[in-house]
Amino acid sequence: MSRGVLARLLAGALGLAAFAGLTGEARANFYAYSVQQTSGYTFSGATVGTLTPLSSTSAAQVGNPSGNEAHTGGLDALQSYAGPAAGRPAENTFTALGQVNPDYARGDALVTAPPSAFGTNNVAEAYMIGPGNSAGSGSWAVSAPVVLTTGGALTLTFNYTNRITLVNTGSPAPGAVAADYGYTFTIQNAAGAVVFTSSPSAINNNLSLGTTGSIDLPGSGSISITSTTLTAGTYTATITGSEHTFINSVPEPTSVASATIGLALVAGVALRNRLRRRAE
Repeated sequence: MSRGVLARLLAGALGLAAFAGLTGEARANFYAYSVQQTSGYTFSGATVGTLTPLSSTSAAQVGNPSGNEAHTGGLDALQSYAGPAAGRPAENTFTALGQVNPDYARGDALVTAPPSAFGTNNVAEAYMIGPGNSAGSGSWAVSAPVVLTTGGALTLTFNYTNRITLVNTGSPAPGAVAADYGYTFTIQNAAGAVVFTSSPSAINNNLSLGTTGSIDLPGSGSISITSTTLTAGTYTATITGSEHTFINSVPEPTSVASATIGLALVAGVALRNRLRRRAE
């Protein structure tokens, strides 16, 4: 085999493998966005002490580009982002970045507390057009001592706004996309035992798409959570919230087969070349 023919064969094989992994024909669009914001808190039935906040974020992606970040903080954990540097949004961006600057995953969380009005913001979002997988998360927790001078119930009232948006084109590559948001109110007694917990359905949701389709589910309103009757004493009240997104995008079988054929062809040519050199 002449060097010219060998070079053309090798280039063709490499091109076939590259085509299978990099062109638009091996890609699909997957998008997930989850956000929840709360505000206007009132707490009745007990005296509330100093708030102790904790927030965390994470983002991880195996794709193009690959990467990961994770942060923890008090009131305001830094945004976590995995994706092209030019597409990184500003800190505390809770509106949707949307289907731009692929592929990326991100998570962010912020708690506002006195002297400002108490409120929370957290988001998770991801967008992929190539094969791979990703996950984003934004989470927070706030605890405070509460004192009941007489027996009774505690009532927590607040406003909420949440949203889940999912897009799965499903073609030409298969995949799945999912998102959730969660919120829980828990009360513990002085011994650390949980005496009340509540996770209302209006502020807890998870959705997924394993086939072609799209979902856009907003929600907003006001909610009150009232505990069971408690005896007088000191308790710890904890509120937690979180958002997550997940994307799993895999190359279609024909693309995988083409890449395998191309790489096998390259390996075969290289082996033949080495055997020829040994025989000379």
